[in-house]
Amino acid sequence: MTDTDRADGPQNEDAGYALELLTALTTDPDRAAVHWRGEWITAGRLARSVADSVQTLRKLGVGPGTMVAVLVAPNSPEMLSVRYATHLLGGAVTFIRGANPGSTVPVLSREAQLRILFDSAAAVLWTDLENAPRARELADRASGRFQLAEPADGGLTTPNTAAPARPSAEEILADLGELPDREPGSLAQLSFSSGSTGQPKGVCVSTRVADFTVRGTVPLVSEPGPRLLVATPLSFVVGPVADSVLTLGGAVVLHEEFDATQVVRAIQEHGITRTFMATPHLYQAMDVVKEEKTDIGTLRALIYTGVAAAPAKLAEAAEVFGPVLLQAYGSAEAGRITILLPGDHDDARLRTTVGRPFPEVRLKICDQESGAELPVGQTGEVWVRSPALMDGYLRDPALTNRSLRGGWYLTGDIGFLDEEGYLSLVDRVADVVKIDGVKIYPAVLEREIATLSGVANVAVYGVRDLDNLEHLHAAVVRRSGSQLTADAIRKLVTEKISPAHAPEEVHFLDELPLGVSGKPDKNRLRRLHPAG
Repeated sequence: MTDTDRADGPQNEDAGYALELLTALTTDPDRAAVHWRGEWITAGRLARSVADSVQTLRKLGVGPGTMVAVLVAPNSPEMLSVRYATHLLGGAVTFIRGANPGSTVPVLSREAQLRILFDSAAAVLWTDLENAPRARELADRASGRFQLAEPADGGLTTPNTAAPARPSAEEILADLGELPDREPGSLAQLSFSSGSTGQPKGVCVSTRVADFTVRGTVPLVSEPGPRLLVATPLSFVVGPVADSVLTLGGAVVLHEEFDATQVVRAIQEHGITRTFMATPHLYQAMDVVKEEKTDIGTLRALIYTGVAAAPAKLAEAAEVFGPVLLQAYGSAEAGRITILLPGDHDDARLRTTVGRPFPEVRLKICDQESGAELPVGQTGEVWVRSPALMDGYLRDPALTNRSLRGGWYLTGDIGFLDEEGYLSLVDRVADVVKIDGVKIYPAVLEREIATLSGVANVAVYGVRDLDNLEHLHAAVVRRSGSQLTADAIRKLVTEKISPAHAPEEVHFLDELPLGVSGKPDKNRLRRLHPAG
């Protein structure tokens, strides 16, 4: 999508997505906008909260260039309202509860949270009532390096017993006061992505990219009265989808975590038209729909991402969910990259791909050593050029220079393009396992093992022993009642690929540990089952 193409969206480019969204909320203040912990929050109450947050933050000195850290309940509606308020004031946000450094723990340690606060130079820490004790501890240990913002009345996270507010757009705009000029190149959000290394990397996203992402998502929400179910972290890619739905007059249902049974039931209960989940979540939800025979007829778009899906699983999912599946491939550093459309899921050949690039995205496949562009069909590293690229990694110019080259982002993914522009992913550069000189791509094995009827989920990974030699392990979740054995898995891999690819160890688990993005946490799996 070019700058000219973007003119087809909201015309007030200087206003920014947050002001456009706020105006949409006040257009129909009585409509149900956000569902949280059993209560509907009206558009007027959400808009009022944004305006109140602007006033609170302004008193604390928040303005252009100020970093606001947010410590609230997972997927709390305040993750939306505080972000909107901060962006209206020209500041930036980072979320520190548990969704930053790729950790699977519910709440980051105090040390990890302090590190984010210090590294980001946060001037304000925004908290809610249930997280206020931890926030005060952090403030005490930080010796005045930031100020606390605590809602006196509990904010949006407490039930509303007062008469519903019905503010007009004029009243809300007046309460905002004079807003600063927006600087497209200023920092808007600092997200932490651990990728395959397990080491957190601060991804710096500009105001220009934040606006572009929301405005580029609005046209993709095509159904009238959209109702979005969010069960993955709002601090990541689903956040702009929620922004787009609210801008279009729709409603957002927030779950604090992904639970396949609750997600499937909520689709029916709330008439959900679209939802977003990681690929392993898709497999779980598919099994629930089959078991409970839930009516999911309102669903128009089920977007899944994180890891490339197994073609056999996709064929099954297409039968269960119907023509609503969209596989998205992207990253915190590059935004959206490719998409596999619902009709593509009916083609067995295309189910092995992650789709074609979005209109604004350019892709090329490059040699990992020389960086030279490779012809169609050859495998190499995926490079991306897009208006949604990050500015770089926080305080890490060396990593930034390695990852951004001449306007291209080096994804760290290995793949190839076909003649029609469809991208197939082979694996992550960092996940490749080398055994006896043979390169083994775990993702290829995962897709093969997933074809077994008794497999609900699988992750394949390398484990190094004390001599630094790699061993191939597989973690498998069996479907209920399955008697699948490790020998059966090794036999399949041996016959379909080669004996060298058969996992040395197969661990059967009740469930795979997942990171906050929904991807299998292979670092944790390595710790659970180290090599001897």
